[in-house]
Amino acid sequence: MDHKQLRFYCQTGNLKKIRESLAELSPEQMAENLRGVFQMPLRPEVLEYLGAEMVRLPVDIGAPLLVDLLYSEEAATRNLGIELFSAYGQDAMEVLRNHLNDLDEDVRLFAVQALSLIPARHEVLQLLRAQCLVERDMNVLATIIEALGDLGTYAEDADAIRTIMRSLNHPYLEFVANRALERLGSHAEPSALKL
Repeated sequence: MDHKQLRFYCQTGNLKKIRESLAELSPEQMAENLRGVFQMPLRPEVLEYLGAEMVRLPVDIGAPLLVDLLYSEEAATRNLGIELFSAYGQDAMEVLRNHLNDLDEDVRLFAVQALSLIPARHEVLQLLRAQCLVERDMNVLATIIEALGDLGTYAEDADAIRTIMRSLNHPYLEFVANRALERLGSHAEPSALKL
């Protein structure tokens, strides 16, 4: 199958031809072809269809492809990547863990957002608490704080938030942290456990 044909079908929104084209490909070929397709703006129905096809790929092929989406200039494509990681569940955590240290702070932020959608809450919280000790970008830290406030169930989560507040003493982070601590409720009481 010609890569240019698939790009054309995706640009024009011809779902029937997209379906037929992808059916001819191995998982590896599909991933390679989709990498190029996701570099251009796509119609919402095409994005939705391609996303459904992507999560059928084995995790060792699909998860790295989802990471590529996090680098896209297209917001809809990035959002799709963030949302689809949860389909791989805990199997995607290693790929996301690696990208918490990405040189691109936006990719780190998107990795945190994707992690917060993975159902392995305990493991995700451990990873986020550890990440807050090394992350220095304000937006990524705010996203980590939000995730800890939304997912957290432990006093350690509140302690991690307070550690960020104390170490950076920034008005924006303090605002985000106070909201997150409110969501944590009774778990937000200081604990004897420290990170």
